[in-house]
Amino acid sequence: MFTNRSKSKTVMIALAAATMLFAGCNKHVVESTDSNTNATPTHSSTTSTPSTHGVSTSSDAAKPSATAVHFAFDSAALDGAAQATLEAYAAWLNANSSTKITIEGNCDQRGSREYNLALGQQRADSVRDYLTARGVNASNVDTVSFGEERPACSGSGNACWAQNRRGDIVIR
Repeated sequence: MFTNRSKSKTVMIALAAATMLFAGCNKHVVESTDSNTNATPTHSSTTSTPSTHGVSTSSDAAKPSATAVHFAFDSAALDGAAQATLEAYAAWLNANSSTKITIEGNCDQRGSREYNLALGQQRADSVRDYLTARGVNASNVDTVSFGEERPACSGSGNACWAQNRRGDIVIR
C-alpha cells in the first residue's frame, strides 16, 4: 500500500515526466494504421473528410503541440495539466470545426488485460467528455482503448509507467 510520502513522490515523478514530455521537441502526430485486433473502438463516425496532414493552414499556428494527456495510476481523472492541454485543443478544434480526432486511451502494464482495456476506454471517454463540454462537436471525436498494448515506454518503474498512462490525441 502506498504511504502519503510515496504517493507524493509518485505524483512528483509523474509531473516531472509529463513536463519533460511536453517540453520536448516538435511532436509529429502519426496517423494510426491500426491492424491491432485488441482495440475496442466506440462512437465511430460514418462520414470522412480529406486529411490535411502536411498542409499548412492559418489555423495550424494555434494548434496545441502536445499530443497526449497523462493520468494518475488507476485513474481516469484529468489533472490541471491535462485540463490546460485540453482547453487549448478545445479552442483549436472549435476554430477548426471540420477536424476529426481519435482519442486513444492507454495504460501501463500493471493490471489485467481486460482491466486495462476498460480503464483505457474510461480515459479516452474522459478526454472526449471534457472536449465536448467545451463545445467540440461530439461527432468529430472517436475513442478507442489500447489498454497496455501500445506503451510509450517499454521499461518498468514509476517514471516509465507514468508515460504509458495517457490519452493520445490523433488528428485524422
